[in-house]
Amino acid sequence: MKTTKIAFFIIILGAFVCCNENKSKDSYYFKGDIQYFDDDSMAVKNVKSKSVSLDGTYTGMVSAYDSLLICWYFDFPNHFFTVFNVDTGDEIGSFVEKGQGPQEVESVNTIFQHFKKGNDITTMLYASNEGKLFFWNISQSVRKGETVYDTIVSYDNDRIFFPFYQSEDMLLAYKPSDNLNKEEATTPFYEKRTIYSNKLLHHYPIYKQKSVINSQARSLDLFFYTWDAIKPDGSKIVQAMMHLPQINIMDTNTGDVVGYRMRNGPDFSLLETDMKKMNRYYTCVHADDDYIYATYWGKEAWNDRFGIEVPSFNTIHVFDWDGNPIYKLITDQSFYRVWSDPVRKRLYTINMNTDEVYYLGLNELE
Repeated sequence: MKTTKIAFFIIILGAFVCCNENKSKDSYYFKGDIQYFDDDSMAVKNVKSKSVSLDGTYTGMVSAYDSLLICWYFDFPNHFFTVFNVDTGDEIGSFVEKGQGPQEVESVNTIFQHFKKGNDITTMLYASNEGKLFFWNISQSVRKGETVYDTIVSYDNDRIFFPFYQSEDMLLAYKPSDNLNKEEATTPFYEKRTIYSNKLLHHYPIYKQKSVINSQARSLDLFFYTWDAIKPDGSKIVQAMMHLPQINIMDTNTGDVVGYRMRNGPDFSLLETDMKKMNRYYTCVHADDDYIYATYWGKEAWNDRFGIEVPSFNTIHVFDWDGNPIYKLITDQSFYRVWSDPVRKRLYTINMNTDEVYYLGLNELE
């Protein structure tokens, strides 16, 4: 009897130590608290998408605002963006020209955010080769049939991703993880900076460690990969993590970050393994002022080399901005990259294999 009690105590102690070790890995690496949710806590909804018929050349990644659908593609021959009318299907025009002229770019990011300036729809593009910010006035470009920039600002700031406009002279710039050598990578963070003087205002770390070291893993920076979106009112940013079943929500005023993780999933202790067998979880995220829409995979990685057929993604997790899981949407079409149009309340996607464009009517979820 005594031996049985001792064995039981050892088992309980081992479980306690194990749990604390996992927690300590999270608390050692991640700056914020982590709250857990159950997969079955979300109401399951089977949803049907509607197709969008377009004329012209459309491929790549899409954004949308009201009647406008915008396609970004790195390999368009002379430009980066093509704009369509979703009501008529007409191709309106091609914009943001490629080249080395004063109003041309060699490369530029896709659209991460639309914002209004007066009555005009605008976006901010960062051209890393030129070291410039281009404020593209989409509304004026559509009216005039040529690319119109409200302003072009010299902005020599290496490795900006997810440039989010905040105000007339303020932006948020995401600095992704970078491999310093074969064994060490920096951890990502956000910065709040001025636009015209490029002055650092606030540094918002997401992780406690400035870098991580792991001699077993290759491409250590990929562990930190996220797809990010900003709440349209600018108050919060959501990150959808690829290698953990977790989204992070950051307050853009304070920099406070909270992680919301699916229960019984992996944690940051993965950073201390060889990381050869990691599932992929969230592939993309977008949001409106009410909800977050995160596309979910939750399986082994697929072969994502360019030109190979992409599998079908038919699960979208819907959260509110407090991190509460609301819906699990099961879609009839593949939703990999998504974009939420706040005007018509639609969630758009473009099929990575066929270039067909679909959307979900978000009003139908209520």
